Amino acid sequence: MKTFEFKQNDLKRGVPFAIAYFVVLIIACYLTFGGLFGMANALSNFGSAKLAAIVVSLAVLAPFIIILNLLMPKIKVELASNNLTISDKNNQKVVFYNEIFALQLNMSNLNRLDIMGQQNNLLGFILPQNNPEILAQVISEISNHVNFTKLKGSKKYFGKSIETSLYNRKI
Repeated sequence: MKTFEFKQNDLKRGVPFAIAYFVVLIIACYLTFGGLFGMANALSNFGSAKLAAIVVSLAVLAPFIIILNLLMPKIKVELASNNLTISDKNNQKVVFYNEIFALQLNMSNLNRLDIMGQQNNLLGFILPQNNPEILAQVISEISNHVNFTKLKGSKKYFGKSIETSLYNRKI
């Protein structure tokens, strides 16, 4: 049995938090500095633009990144002899290898592995926050139990071409 533990990106938690964080931050700055012109005057009186950028990044982005990292769930993927288990603090999903008919890497999202069933339904997914090498190891372990054919393609993310892979079960 092989086990992987990592933080997983969760857009359902991250996007609303990011929007709320920056709205509250803009309102607080607006009220503190007396409107848009007050914010502009505070930045121009600050000195150099580089110093202002450093202070703003430390005061704004550092807490945002730390809180966002704490919000993301810790995921545990266990690969046993006949199934894989994807679990977090609240949920546990068991997928048997004989149910897996396809694996899609980087198809729906960057660094995301979708585990698909026979009717092309999503059985589970893995989206590591900062360690995409885990995906290759998980695919390798699943491939030890299920025979796949690999189809390569590419998809553009932010103007950069990223390799996509579709692993279909050999019949």
